[in-house]
Amino acid sequence: MSRVQFHKIWVQQCRATRGIKRRFGVKSALDYLIGEKLMSFADAAEQHPEFATELPRFQATVWNVFNPYELAGYLSSLKPTKRKKLRELLYVNSSSSSRRAS
Repeated sequence: MSRVQFHKIWVQQCRATRGIKRRFGVKSALDYLIGEKLMSFADAAEQHPEFATELPRFQATVWNVFNPYELAGYLSSLKPTKRKKLRELLYVNSSSSSRRAS
């Protein structure tokens, strides 16, 4: 039996988000993937190197699931502390909705 690699579970979460987006709308999908899963993953990355290694790939995939307008709209609806943390996680400049160049 294969061992579950929890630090790679984000792949399934991103796939599930596409279905949530179609079925329940963008807001529900954003709440699920960014408000819940990405935040939890980033917290885990602070303590566990295997999560920290996967975090950039997770962040990049978020940009493939949502467009910049969806992300900017979501971030603007959040409370300032959560908004600031997510802007940092998603490389969103506070004055624009574009991502930082790699």
